[in-house]
Amino acid sequence: MAELNGKNSIIRNPNLSKSRVFIGNLPICTKEELESIFLPYGKVLGSLVQKNFGFVQMESEEVANKVASALTKSTFKGNTITVRNAGVHKKQLASDANVSLSVSNANSTRQTKSTGPSIHNSIANCNDCEIIVVDRRNTKYAEMIEERLKFLHLRVDVLFPNADVPLGKVLSNIASRGCLYAILITTQHEEHRSITVNILHGQPAEHRNMPVDDAIKLIDEDFRKSQRAKTQQRIIAAGNSSTLHLPQSVPIIPAVASYVVPPLKERHPDAMQTLLDLLADNLPLTVLQYDRIIKYLQERRELQMKVELGDAAEEVNTNVPDPEIELQKKILNILNKPSVAETHYDLLYPSLQAVKEDARLLELLKDIRVQKALDALMDTNLLSTVETLMKF
Repeated sequence: MAELNGKNSIIRNPNLSKSRVFIGNLPICTKEELESIFLPYGKVLGSLVQKNFGFVQMESEEVANKVASALTKSTFKGNTITVRNAGVHKKQLASDANVSLSVSNANSTRQTKSTGPSIHNSIANCNDCEIIVVDRRNTKYAEMIEERLKFLHLRVDVLFPNADVPLGKVLSNIASRGCLYAILITTQHEEHRSITVNILHGQPAEHRNMPVDDAIKLIDEDFRKSQRAKTQQRIIAAGNSSTLHLPQSVPIIPAVASYVVPPLKERHPDAMQTLLDLLADNLPLTVLQYDRIIKYLQERRELQMKVELGDAAEEVNTNVPDPEIELQKKILNILNKPSVAETHYDLLYPSLQAVKEDARLLELLKDIRVQKALDALMDTNLLSTVETLMKF
């Protein structure tokens, strides 16, 4: 009874709100069931279950923030729950908190009517890999593994589960959120420069005590393989739902995206990653999709130059001429040549049919760079100048 009263006082203590998480859209559950999904992330000091929402008290603000980031939009007993730090959105949650803290919690198994399953997909918000650290003394070793995986563009996080939580329960909890891999790190692993890799998707498998380099290579190859499989599925889905007559292997992807090029250590945007996967698999792309890839890679190249050269990168960029500007200058030089009096001009094409028969000219006019250059010239007063200079 004293322990129960202690937990109730902790969950009601306003000074501990920043280490407390709020759970919205909570289905029918007991306190024990609610706490079970938080145990893999750290010690649970108390919980409170109410109609459609609840609170769980963690041991620190850092753990509470990590739990909120990992579990929000995840599925719990058929409902997509929202999890956030209770101290951050205090104004929005004030009414719910006042109600919850004033209601007696004597019946810990109180149940309410479920709102039913949600249509949201929780897998899109989960990590690709979770690193489970048994002993906090191995934290630096785990962070080294984390950095190597992030360099391969995987979303990775490090977990420090309680010692009394079975490893199987931690793995099942991670797998239920759609995580692809789980890495186990113990003191023995650090001593032998090895890790244990659990593949959680497809055909689950456990690879114990693998050397770090071999394990990283295994995860990299398997991750690329799974990404290619997802790309193929998106291609098939796009082909089935599309009403446009595009090649079967080309998905419908906008040629121009509104996103900003991400930092170099972050993974490519999903739309761009799909295009890059198609290119790597030697599948057909449209001209606009090739243009989008080229533009994206040029922007990434500029970011990399800034990392490698610093301020000198700007000087290098200023010395590189813009192809479109150079093309415009050439056209202007041709058109601005003064006409010679008494000069008779021979038409290059005597008829419109002769123009149509010149395949090289038609291909040149189809070039996007030529079209942009001509459009830029049309926007100036060049036409009136040309008419003045080239009067017969």
